[in-house]
Amino acid sequence: MKAIIIIIFTFCLISGQVLCFRVIGCTGGSVMFKCMNSKQKTSDYQYKGKFFCRNRDCTPGISTEIQHRWVNNGRFSLYDDENSRFFRVFIRNLSREDDGEYTCGNKQKWSHDVTLVVNKNSSSCGTSVIQSANTSQTITFQCKYDHGFEKHTKVFYRVNVGPVHVLNSSQSSQSSEEKFILSDSQKDHFNVTLRDISTADGGVYLCGVERYGFSQKNTHITFIKEISLHVYGQRTSVQVEAYISKSVFIKCKFPQKFKGNKKFIQKDSSQKIPVDEQNQWVLHDKVHMFDDSSEGHLNIFISDLTAADEGTYRCGVKITDKHLFTEIKLKINQVDNFHGSSKSSAVVGESVKLICNYPEKHNETKHICKENKKKICQIISSSEQQRFEFSDSAAGVFTVIISNVRLTDAGVYWCGAETRHKHLTSVSLTNKHQLTLTMPPVIRHEGDSAEIKCPYDANQAKEIKRLCKGKCFTKDAQNIIQSDKANVKKYISVKNDTELNLFTVTITDLRAEDAGKYRCAVKDMVYLPIELMIIMKDGITHEVSVGGSVSISCKYIRKQNQSVFCRGDQPNICVRDGVRVSSNNRINGRFSLTDQTSAGVFTVNISNLTEEDCGKYWCGEEHSGSFIFTEVHLRVNRDTISSDRRETEDHEMAKEKCRDSDPESNPFYWTVQLPTNPSDGLLYAAVSFQKHEESLSDTSVGFSKDDIHCDYTSVNYSITAV
Repeated sequence: MKAIIIIIFTFCLISGQVLCFRVIGCTGGSVMFKCMNSKQKTSDYQYKGKFFCRNRDCTPGISTEIQHRWVNNGRFSLYDDENSRFFRVFIRNLSREDDGEYTCGNKQKWSHDVTLVVNKNSSSCGTSVIQSANTSQTITFQCKYDHGFEKHTKVFYRVNVGPVHVLNSSQSSQSSEEKFILSDSQKDHFNVTLRDISTADGGVYLCGVERYGFSQKNTHITFIKEISLHVYGQRTSVQVEAYISKSVFIKCKFPQKFKGNKKFIQKDSSQKIPVDEQNQWVLHDKVHMFDDSSEGHLNIFISDLTAADEGTYRCGVKITDKHLFTEIKLKINQVDNFHGSSKSSAVVGESVKLICNYPEKHNETKHICKENKKKICQIISSSEQQRFEFSDSAAGVFTVIISNVRLTDAGVYWCGAETRHKHLTSVSLTNKHQLTLTMPPVIRHEGDSAEIKCPYDANQAKEIKRLCKGKCFTKDAQNIIQSDKANVKKYISVKNDTELNLFTVTITDLRAEDAGKYRCAVKDMVYLPIELMIIMKDGITHEVSVGGSVSISCKYIRKQNQSVFCRGDQPNICVRDGVRVSSNNRINGRFSLTDQTSAGVFTVNISNLTEEDCGKYWCGEEHSGSFIFTEVHLRVNRDTISSDRRETEDHEMAKEKCRDSDPESNPFYWTVQLPTNPSDGLLYAAVSFQKHEESLSDTSVGFSKDDIHCDYTSVNYSITAV
């Protein structure tokens, strides 16, 4: 059992009438007493220079020349009131080493000797506790005392401020409208209730009983309990709604002057969870926290929400011995009307569209964020936000278009509606999108050259780099080139640009077998595949009449391939968006496909042709993700002969329109007939037209002699809408 030490001070007046009384304290407790001389004159007391010290040399101790203010020296405090005949001495956290001789008095006129005696009889003294409360809350303290003090006056005292409440033995309660309510059981304890707490109420409080010396005038207080009250300043209370199995992102905002202070989060009545590190995510259970020192914000992310996550949270900042916090009432809706996770794919350099749902009642700022490696959804950086375009699609639905897609855009995105308050921003994340990326294909003709570029990080400059066809790091991997080995293939060259961190492989004299998916690898890291598509040299041209049919024979370059027939200016777009028939879908309206494997061809039949059918098509074959294409030009003409010249011109124009449907393969270059008389000063022998339909609307273009110094001439041309 822990020994309880009682300290007894005995004061005796050196000259004149002897005045002695005991001051009782205990280890861990405190005492307060008056040092006074009952026979001194008022004028004598007004002398400054009060003191309290130990031993004959009066060291260590405390003294003051100041009045009406507490003066502190370690555990000792002194208060001199010039209007009274005494001054107060206060000693905190008493110990057995405090036993000894003391003196208190006025340096000029009088002094008292003090004798310290230790006693061991108390059982309730020396308790020290820490209490926490929120602003506007009510809290009650309990103070125990020993038997024999039932009728004594009880005191509730605030350090360095003074008694905030005194209860005499005849009092049992006080008005409920007062801030402090003190009630005494008159058995072994008394209670103190503090109402409507504010941040100004934080500090150190003492519970005590008043003791008497030989005279009612000579009293002292034995403090039996010390209470450190921490008041948390509640700035506001905000309700945040989230959804079962989804995620929520919360940002608590604090004044900039507290950006370096420790932040914390607390759920219900549990212990505060401190954020010990700044500018990095800290995980506690399933709550992720990020103390942003640049903004003074505390970011909170909770994923995979369950009913158990519902409750009252406090996000706060520690300010000396107080706290400032915002209360968050998190509500988890059990009904989820939003679609689950979706998957999207995009080509690097192109755009992709993400569809997001949100609660219509939260019709505020739309939001999208991206998960990092720790599966924490972080706000898209300001440097990237310009590529993200938001638009409302319908009630409760918005669209996000990511333009100029980059490699770093791959990953998991969450979107939802953002709700802003003065001290808090919350985002209920409702939709999850998995975005995968593919590299844009490299499209080259047979016999051409192709460059495959492999970027790498700056710290990988000295690592081994390789280009593989198909997979890398497998037994059957086809290593096209490896940076630590000599190149033995004459049609392959390599360039490693360490300034641009770019490893480039050039393949010349392309052949059909070069088509396929290539992968760049650095050390043990494999990057996205790059598809090389080969267009064969020999193309196919068919010219047929409106209403007729056509059979297009496409030659197989390789065996056991999947066939495809599609329409489009570029083969990669054609395969993605313009497939008419294929090995998996042999009949599609007027289009049909038959395989003649013994002859090494597949045939596409198109019936009931119209003028709109003219254009560029592609015969394609695919094997293990690699494509080889043959270009097909189909021209559909009116098969009507008429003596009317205008009809003939229309017929010719229709042929031109079909022939020149591809703006890249057939640019408008027209030759102008040279004049026979060179004196006209011709400046231009050829005219090149750009295909802007809105700027050219007639079939004749006239040049006057005043404009270009040549005779008037006309040029016939066709316009294809871009």
